[in-house]
Amino acid sequence: MASSARGAQPTSARLIIRGLSTVSAIGDTQSAWAAALRAESAPCQKPPRLKGLPVFPLAGHIEERVRALAAEPRYQKLDRTAYLALLCARQTLDQAAVTLPSIGCVSIGSSRGATAMLEETMAGMESSGRVPTHTSPSTTAGTLSSWLAQDLISRHVVPSTTATIATSMTCSSAFHSLLVARSFVLSGMAETALFGGSEACLTPYTIAQLEALRIYSECRSAWPCRPCADDDQLLNSVTLGEGAGTALLVPYEGELLEGDLELLGIGWSMEEIPSATGISTDGAAFELSMRQALSSLADGVSVDLAILHAPGSRRGDEAELTAVRSVLGNVSIASTKHITGHTYGASGMISLALAQSLLNGTPWDGFPYPNRGPRNTARPARAILVNTAGFGGNAISVVVGTPSKLAN
Repeated sequence: MASSARGAQPTSARLIIRGLSTVSAIGDTQSAWAAALRAESAPCQKPPRLKGLPVFPLAGHIEERVRALAAEPRYQKLDRTAYLALLCARQTLDQAAVTLPSIGCVSIGSSRGATAMLEETMAGMESSGRVPTHTSPSTTAGTLSSWLAQDLISRHVVPSTTATIATSMTCSSAFHSLLVARSFVLSGMAETALFGGSEACLTPYTIAQLEALRIYSECRSAWPCRPCADDDQLLNSVTLGEGAGTALLVPYEGELLEGDLELLGIGWSMEEIPSATGISTDGAAFELSMRQALSSLADGVSVDLAILHAPGSRRGDEAELTAVRSVLGNVSIASTKHITGHTYGASGMISLALAQSLLNGTPWDGFPYPNRGPRNTARPARAILVNTAGFGGNAISVVVGTPSKLAN
């Protein structure tokens, strides 16, 4: 049996996603997305410390920025997850500086949180019986949002009365942070909110968890992660990647900036889970969340393309495809996972960046391997649905569009 927590009825207020900034294996720019979608192989590596399994680490120039941030005296004792979030938040504010209103809420999500710091300090505890002084404040669940807010306060961007909220709801954590941001803005508790997700999950323990579930990719081809692969390649191919993203959620007041997205609809749901991974054969949670998101669309607006959660797990991809076909018919589909890996709690933000690129005219010719999705139409997308889901049976769907195009 499936159930949906709808909450308040859809509102007529228009909301804008502004200053979207992401980091991942493909880079941090719109041109990087265009190049990645044309590439003939995935930007993955097979480090010996991870048993030679394929992973998607950050692009090299972003890694340099992470090291520079980690060297700042104030931030030398933080987990890598916090560094990725800080990088994105600073870039988000730089992009939105022209019209930056007061930020009343900082809402950041992560599935695994301070993964590297936890593993390192637990290993030290086992060997010596002691942990460093900074262990507790650096690994607590709220450190991601609190340190991001601290950085903003130190730069005089937000007041000390700003609400800071950390969200962990498995792989849909970024979109749960969006739900929190939306609630703050629509209720009047915040003029604007900063939301996002961050994940630095390329650690031996994290990958061992997926190996235990028998879903990690063993493929040695150019595309180790193959979401929505056709029947001849129906193997589990989940491949982890690092990533993060942040953006501002602001009310529409007649002024638009380059890169703005309009939040056209959002839906969320929970289903009774049949397995450890929370996957039903018909994708009931996806169907509920998509239908709720679509119920908010204005007359004449329809979804042209769906960016699937599709992490490359055989059962999960099939369930989502079933739900998408039930709700949207033969709509064109896409995913980021074959070029970014599965970035866990940050995956919603990475998918938003792909949506932004496609809405701006970047061509999408379909997955670069045999797959079960129809090709995109020649007409550029005007509205895109993005799915996320996670262990525990939860799903969140978001519909976004480019405000200037929707007005025409």
